[in-house]
Order: sequence, then structure tokens, then C-alpha cells
Amino acid sequence: MTQDNRTLEQVYKSAVKGLYARITSYYNYLYDRFGQEGLDMISEMSREYGESIVPRARKALGKNDIESVAGYLLRILRTVDWNTDGIKLISNSPEEIIIRVEDCPLHFKNPELCLAHTTMEKTVVEGLNPNIKYTIGKSIPAGDGFCEHILSLKNESGSKKNDY
Repeated sequence: MTQDNRTLEQVYKSAVKGLYARITSYYNYLYDRFGQEGLDMISEMSREYGESIVPRARKALGKNDIESVAGYLLRILRTVDWNTDGIKLISNSPEEIIIRVEDCPLHFKNPELCLAHTTMEKTVVEGLNPNIKYTIGKSIPAGDGFCEHILSLKNESGSKKNDY
């Protein structure tokens, strides 16, 4: 038996990468097999998971203003993507916050799968504060060089691509 000399961080990164490859494989299977119904299943699973996070997130946050909610989303994104340098707050105003992610950890090729998957993020954001709207702006699976997770106050107008 060989000894594993990897650091804890290396083991974590390897495990997360493997889990993401498996999740992506599941999503592709559901979509290839069931089409729109498969996308609906992915969205529903993601929504249910997001709903399970909201109560814990409320306790952790205390406040649910747009900055606090964006901070929680940043925490989620940085937990699941080891390239934390590639996750940046690029716009921060009282009405809109844009988080740029330079790498898709699930390596989606299909923007519809990305939207179904990010139903979890949408559910968490809007569950923490119903006055905040979550949208995806630019998207790597749609051919952009990075993704944008946009949080905006619902009473404010702005450019919103890929609206749910």
C-alpha cells in the first residue's frame, strides 16, 4: 500500500474536483435523457437545496441587506471554487452588486444547465431578502470569458441578461 503524501488542501481540491465532475455528469445525463424535464429536475433539486441553506444563512448573517447577502454568496462561491483569486467583486453599489467568476468549477458547456444549477444561488439570495433579485449576466457556458452573478434591488432597473 502506498502512502498518500498530499496535503489536506490537495486532498480537498482533488475531492471537490471529482465531486464536481460527477455532478456535471449527472446533470448532463438528466438533460440528455429528459430534455426540458431534466432541466426542471435539476432546477427543483437546486431550489430545494437552496431552501435548506436559507435558515442557517439567516442565523449566520444577522442582517439581510444587499451587501450582507452578497458577502454570503461570495462565501458560497469561494467555498466551492478553489481559485478564489478568480472570484471578484467588480461592482458594488447600494443598488447592485456584481460578482465575477473567472472559472466554471463544473465546466458547463450548456448555459441552460448553468441556469438550472444556479437556481440554488438564486433561492439563497432571494430567500435571504425577497427585495433582492439574482441574475446571471455574462456566462462562460454561453461563450463569455467569465460569469457574472448579479444581485440587484428589485425596485431598481438595470441591464439584466438571462433573467429567470
